[in-house]
Amino acid sequence: MAFGSNSWEVFDKATQEYGEGLPVLIYATHHDGDPDKLCDPGYATFRGLYLGTTLAQAGKHPNPTVRPSATVEGPGADTAWAFFWEVRDLVQVTKPERVAITSLTAEGKVKPLPKGTVPHGPMLVKAIFL
Repeated sequence: MAFGSNSWEVFDKATQEYGEGLPVLIYATHHDGDPDKLCDPGYATFRGLYLGTTLAQAGKHPNPTVRPSATVEGPGADTAWAFFWEVRDLVQVTKPERVAITSLTAEGKVKPLPKGTVPHGPMLVKAIFL
């Protein structure tokens, strides 16, 4: 699965310092509603393993089959990206397994993310339980 981004610094660091296989948590957002009920405010609802990045071609992934269909076509399409970060073994976690955003500590920080934090874009976090 590939997700679009323009956050070069985050993914350069992830690739250089941690490489392939870095555990990934995904906080599902609901920009266009949440018809599939993927978002659970305050919790990461997906996990997987980081593979690396692929440069975009005219804002799109060179292999559209690795993109979620809703991001490639229709009103929710979001194909104007500089690159894509790719994840394998992506799974939606069950409600008891979901990870509270407030249990994570942003890299370079000492204290966990504060209550009410809503992630906007990628960030590296410390999560000793992954």
